[in-house]
Amino acid sequence: MKIALIDTNVFLDMLSVDSLPQIFELNLKITTVDFVLSEINQKDQADQLNYFVKSKKLEVYRFSPDDIADIINMKTKRNLRRITDKSVLWKALNIQCLLLTGDKNLRKEAEENGLEVRGSLWVISQLQKANILSNNSAILLLEKLKLQNQSLPKNEIDRLIFMYHDNS
Repeated sequence: MKIALIDTNVFLDMLSVDSLPQIFELNLKITTVDFVLSEINQKDQADQLNYFVKSKKLEVYRFSPDDIADIINMKTKRNLRRITDKSVLWKALNIQCLLLTGDKNLRKEAEENGLEVRGSLWVISQLQKANILSNNSAILLLEKLKLQNQSLPKNEIDRLIFMYHDNS
């Protein structure tokens, strides 16, 4: 089973459109790092993620002091200022997995290091392809996401909505 390491912004996108549980229905081993979980500040959102940790559907990688030193000292072409971004990249490189992020600099850095990188729209697309979401449900999620996250590419959202609408 393919491993997917999820960054904070993808979790926040899925939480914002009430779609977190569906991620765990995909044929992926869902993982993250402890720094990502520490960035989820709203109690209800943290509780949802912790439910999946406790039920062993979400694996959380934790770091030793030596790992943290390696993460901090890791050289990158881009200025990944947050330890969360560097820790996600470091772990993804170490286990050579799919990285799910919406962070532009993190995405570019990971791709240049040979990792497959996808984002929230890809997740919704995969949910629709796996029949976890109907076309109409996918359209509704995309419409909500367009309102919730202004940084997502609107043309890609509109393309997916059009495609799902035509296939309904």
